[in-house]
Amino acid sequence: MKKVSQILMTLCALTMMNSSYLHAQTVLTLEDCRAMALENNGQSRIAKEKVTAAEYDSKAAFANYLPKVSATALYLHNGENINLASSEQQNTLSNIGSSISGIQTSLMNDPQFLALYMSDASVKNAVNYMVSKMTAADVEGTLNQLGKNMADNFTLDIQNVYVGMVSVQEPLYAGGKIRAYNKVTAYAKELAETQLSGEDQKVMVTVDEAYWQIVSVANKLRLTEEYVNLLRQMDNNVNIMKNEGVATAADQLAVRVKLNEAEMSQIKAENGLSLSKMLLCQLCGLPLDSAIVLKDELNETLEIPMDEVTYTEEDLMENRPELKSLQLAADMYELKSKIVRADYLPTLALMGNYIVTNPSAHDGIANDFHGMWNVGVVAKVPIYHFGEGMNKYRRAKSDAIITRYQLDDARGKVTLQVNQYERKIAEADSRLEMALKNMENAEENLRVANIGFREGVVESSILLAAQTAWLKAHSEEIDARIDRIMANVYLRQATGQLR
Repeated sequence: MKKVSQILMTLCALTMMNSSYLHAQTVLTLEDCRAMALENNGQSRIAKEKVTAAEYDSKAAFANYLPKVSATALYLHNGENINLASSEQQNTLSNIGSSISGIQTSLMNDPQFLALYMSDASVKNAVNYMVSKMTAADVEGTLNQLGKNMADNFTLDIQNVYVGMVSVQEPLYAGGKIRAYNKVTAYAKELAETQLSGEDQKVMVTVDEAYWQIVSVANKLRLTEEYVNLLRQMDNNVNIMKNEGVATAADQLAVRVKLNEAEMSQIKAENGLSLSKMLLCQLCGLPLDSAIVLKDELNETLEIPMDEVTYTEEDLMENRPELKSLQLAADMYELKSKIVRADYLPTLALMGNYIVTNPSAHDGIANDFHGMWNVGVVAKVPIYHFGEGMNKYRRAKSDAIITRYQLDDARGKVTLQVNQYERKIAEADSRLEMALKNMENAEENLRVANIGFREGVVESSILLAAQTAWLKAHSEEIDARIDRIMANVYLRQATGQLR
């Protein structure tokens, strides 16, 4: 009685320890694992950043519809000034008063004028009056200074030149290039989102494979533990029978060989479970030694999703990332051909400028700052480029046609792949049905063998065979359920419905 009490206390302690251990572990669902893997996966993060980059490209393309404002500043130092008059002309202007004074001397040395001067009193009086006035007012010096000022005005001071300009340009017509480029960037953003969806689906499939691998190994580990317990019980019974003389040493050795094999399989299953969980932790971005338990790992029976996957050809084009990406690429190449063609069409733009210069010429040439504005229309018409534009346009059209061909080829391959996965689901259903029947037969066979062994009418080898068949049937049933679950995942991926 005391021994029984001790055994019960030990079992209670083990149960409490196991319960505490499970409580300390993190229980994860398939959705939890998918979410963490999508957050942790490097390719998904890259694809998300590509979506962000495509959004910036789209905004930049839209800015082409709006006016562009720019400012320009210039400083220029010149080694020499600009002279509008030659040195000889400048010298003449600077000495214009002296030149006029020299006229008097020239006239007095002219015999004819001298005779007139001496004979005509009015001429003599006029000349004497002009000479006296010019001498009294220093006309010669005044005229020389005036001439010098005029000569200086013909010299432009451009040693230090300052220019500032603010320009505004608004495109009126660009050959359809702006509109096409905006559509290309919109398609590029949608393409990036489609590629992100494709990367996410790949990650989810990888996580599902790792998740259900753990569930499969965990179930097989429980099955192996049960098998080990059966063999240990049988070893104990054969040992008793041997002591009673109704079993041989060979019978006991055969049981112990099977028991050793089963215990080795149990150790392998435990190691396999640990490694499988490490892989899932790595995918989810968790420490490799994290204590995790999967929700489906705790279930006695694996639930198989029975929802039917329905789709149409339009659904495949819309949901399958590869097909949608090729469709978008084909549309983008069509638009790129229009962009290439637009480079060889007339363009029209409205522009306005405000220019500030020093020296300025608004009121003569002066070394001060002064501004002016102007508006206008700029037109550019390509005339001839020796076939460059036409050849570039034809090349862009060829790229679009190639992408269309690739799309048609991919559509056929995807249809074939979907049909293959549909057949795999039907095959998995048949295999599961057969596995369930085999398991029922193995259960009944083991029950009959156990009864016969206890009654002494069935040899230990027959019971061992029944137990082995029972183990194999249960293992195949687990594999069949996992295959059916994964077949549904693969079909959903093939139809673009994996969420």
